Amino acid sequence: MNTNYLKRSLVILAVTAAITSGFASTEAAANNFWVVDAAGQRITHDCRHNDPMELCMQGRRVVMQVLLDEDMGFSYRSCFYHVRSDVTNRRVKLLVESNPGSDPEILIDGKIIQLGVPSSAAFDGMLVLSYPKVGGVVVERTIYPSMSKAAVLEEWQVVNTGGKVLEFSVKENRELIADPKMEGVVFIRKHQGVEPVTLKPGDKLSFATSLQARLETDDDIALDVTVERAARRAVIEAAWNGPGRLETPEPRLDMAFALQKFHVLECPMDTIKGLITHNGSLTYSPGIWANDPVEYSSPLFPFFGDPELNRASMNMYRIWQDYCREHGIDPFPGSFEHEALKLTQKERGDDAMVLYGLAKFLLFQGDRAAAEELWPLIEYSAASVLSHTTPDSIVASETDEMEDRYPTGDANLSTSALAYGGYRLAANLARSLDKPIAVSTEFDQRADAIRKGIEAYFGAEVEGFKTYRYYAGNTTLRGWILLPLAMDITERQDATVGALISDKLWPNRMQGADILAESTRPTEWGRETYYALRVLFKAGHTDVALDLTRRVVDAQIFGSRGPYPDEDAIDMLCPGSLYPRVFTEGMFGIVPTGLNSFECTPWLPESWPSMALRDLHAFGRSWDIVVERDGDEQKTTVTSGGKTVLSVSGPAGKTYSVTLP
Repeated sequence: MNTNYLKRSLVILAVTAAITSGFASTEAAANNFWVVDAAGQRITHDCRHNDPMELCMQGRRVVMQVLLDEDMGFSYRSCFYHVRSDVTNRRVKLLVESNPGSDPEILIDGKIIQLGVPSSAAFDGMLVLSYPKVGGVVVERTIYPSMSKAAVLEEWQVVNTGGKVLEFSVKENRELIADPKMEGVVFIRKHQGVEPVTLKPGDKLSFATSLQARLETDDDIALDVTVERAARRAVIEAAWNGPGRLETPEPRLDMAFALQKFHVLECPMDTIKGLITHNGSLTYSPGIWANDPVEYSSPLFPFFGDPELNRASMNMYRIWQDYCREHGIDPFPGSFEHEALKLTQKERGDDAMVLYGLAKFLLFQGDRAAAEELWPLIEYSAASVLSHTTPDSIVASETDEMEDRYPTGDANLSTSALAYGGYRLAANLARSLDKPIAVSTEFDQRADAIRKGIEAYFGAEVEGFKTYRYYAGNTTLRGWILLPLAMDITERQDATVGALISDKLWPNRMQGADILAESTRPTEWGRETYYALRVLFKAGHTDVALDLTRRVVDAQIFGSRGPYPDEDAIDMLCPGSLYPRVFTEGMFGIVPTGLNSFECTPWLPESWPSMALRDLHAFGRSWDIVVERDGDEQKTTVTSGGKTVLSVSGPAGKTYSVTLP
């Protein structure tokens, strides 16, 4: 493809995007499934919408998936974890379903009221359902999982909205649900009873219900609603107002950031290996994969300054390190699945994923002792990558994170690109830990060789674009051609960007749909979409990236699939956790260079006067980065501990080096 033509096309697209983005975002916002409330602290949904509402909420020992359909009403499925200590050979999920038949019996003047389908829903980490007026009262219901126990709680509020006095009561109930398949575990559903009481016009009364899982031989779990609510609200407060906040002129982008941040903060789970970060969802809890919580999610975690989240991340990585110590690195472990956390998948380029994800996580965390503890895993993964490196200086693997869904040949671009990025980060980490110079030098030399190998082996013209083939013999564009750009390999940047935003790879981008995994198949892959948005910012296509980010946010986070985007619509953690990285590593261009140092390459959109990331806790310190319009340039200011670390003006795309005190 002609390079000048490509550049002209990108300029035209950028101008068109800038002109149409405001209209597109406004139009999409008006039709959103989820709407940001006036206070900007929660999202709401009109339940008379045609599409069903579905989302996950999680505590340390429970994952619940809720479903609200205007025909079937409200229901949820709860899966409980770490109830049994012996899970080595157990594969039966502790799953129980609740539906309208499970609801408490609310009596008004002695008659049971039928609530029907909720009229609206609100979500900020707790789900609040409001029901239409019935029997002279309005009922509101707040549902959330316990943050520490194997339990789900519901708080009910009944308000007399009529003009006459009513008699109100709730039938007490305790239901024990036993199933032989559960092997000694029972479920207890409790409805707090309310004796008949007079309810005057305007009066409100509250009561609670709960669902819990426990061993058959144990007593019921003691639940204090006030304590449980406060624990959940603390996580919500941290998500909206705690460390790691995005501030832009577009509140919808900021709200989407906070929602994904909340999903991250609620993700640690108790397991036989201790508290770990994991994939989330009913389907994949509490498993861990080298791509999902390692490559995609963990590099984000330190920004939010949550000690429990960082501890859970360390425990997750300890599972890999302990396995390698005990069993070696052939094969290198790729996933540990189910409650027993047993090795399941391998040979997907997992060593490269771990090398990249772990090195970036440790650098961003900025904890020297933690980095020293997990340094052996850096060495294990680097040694495994080296053992799979071919004479062509690329890294062989049987498949990639798509797990044989698509052909990958004997060596694929993803594994080699991640290995390159991992070696670069590991070299920086080695220097920060004062490892022998030979260690960092060798890692850098391996990275240099892989970079040349990527160009020689994968560089090709594919479907008219001088970009990358995904494997030898590949003739179709693949979404993961973006990975070299994500790792700062820029030799084929313009053509690769052109391919990414073409109708071949991203035909429905203007509707906020995901990028295609392969140009000739309809499968869309959300994780590639968020990588692509990050790459477009890194490549300096700021206004195109911003326009597409708005569209993706409206369609996926505020659309019927939201608020947690996922290719499989099961609310895994990883796709949503990649959204904040669009900003931290894309728009602000933050790249760690040491345990207390980084480079940043900010890209302030033309239509924005400023943008900021507040109270970031990466590198173990609290710091802000603010980028402001300064004539034709942009001013970048980094402050920490009340002191200005960097204050400089320059053109968009200029890279600055920062060392935090």
